[in-house]
Amino acid sequence: MNTLLIALLLAVAPATDAATESTTTLEQLGLHHGMDYVPVRSALLRDGWTVEPHDYEGAPPFAAFPEVDCGQGWQAVCSAGFRRGDKVVYLAMDPTDDGHLLLLGSE
Repeated sequence: MNTLLIALLLAVAPATDAATESTTTLEQLGLHHGMDYVPVRSALLRDGWTVEPHDYEGAPPFAAFPEVDCGQGWQAVCSAGFRRGDKVVYLAMDPTDDGHLLLLGSE
């Protein structure tokens, strides 16, 4: 029951400054919802962001992108983090049937 309550509170909580800042960062780079991860990743790296590595057991879901972690199941999403100085941007992505990742949003 507590888990459900926490999930509900997070769903209706107002956007934080960090979420707004990450959206602004992506917008400044010309990145938007629905974009393929490859140009999103390239733009962030060109802008001085570095990938935040994930701690895997086994192989990462996408060998070309070891920073990407994916959930399991029908509606699973993938995520990746990028850092520049003391700022961190986390991306949420939708894996497609043909092996692409589409940007859902950021925090």
